Amino acid sequence: MDLDVPFSQKDEAKRLGARWSPSRRTWYIPSGRDPRPFAKWLPGGEVQRPYEVFAYEGYLVTAQEFCWRCRDPFQAIGFLLAPGVVIDDGPERGRETLKDWAFIEYATRLSQDVARFAQQVQSAYREGYSRTTNSRYWANHCPACQALQGDFHLYSEPDGAFWLADRDDAARMRAQRLPCNFAADGQIAMGSGPAWAIAGVRQTQTPSRATSPSAQTSPAPSTLPGWLRWLVGRS
Repeated sequence: MDLDVPFSQKDEAKRLGARWSPSRRTWYIPSGRDPRPFAKWLPGGEVQRPYEVFAYEGYLVTAQEFCWRCRDPFQAIGFLLAPGVVIDDGPERGRETLKDWAFIEYATRLSQDVARFAQQVQSAYREGYSRTTNSRYWANHCPACQALQGDFHLYSEPDGAFWLADRDDAARMRAQRLPCNFAADGQIAMGSGPAWAIAGVRQTQTPSRATSPSAQTSPAPSTLPGWLRWLVGRS
């Protein structure tokens, strides 16, 4: 990721870990580095607000879903993050590092690299407005009728594509490693279950260490009250 670093600030950028490319004559963030310390040098004319969720290792997960409106089958996509996810809750609450696998839901902002890769896999994945949550977020849409497929159903209902309670649920999913770091604004889904059992995910746990879907995940504060989350529908 290239940086727009003024000459007077090059020493600061170097101290933070930025590198200089002589051939391209530009500073850049090395692969694997957290981009947030370099936010003020990101191109675009404005200082980019740091992302709330960051992970060095993330996966794009696919699973079959059926549209709630037209009932057509389609391939839904979601993001699974490996242990070590950093949650930035702001200056008052500070940062938290999760020790378990975690799905992301209600992503209101995605890094350009993550969004680009997601849309290469599923072009119907895009920002959309949910009347149920009265908000916009990155969501799956039915390729046939374009209906938004709500994250609550996908992640928190037993028949949702990314409900993950046991190995049978994991067997329905396929994962591929993201070619970039994961960065987004969003929430941690209720639980990740035996994520290590999903085909394409590296095994960092054994079945003997598996827990219930929410036993080890430290959730970030939800933007919805608990009672409302259980009323959220499919759109």
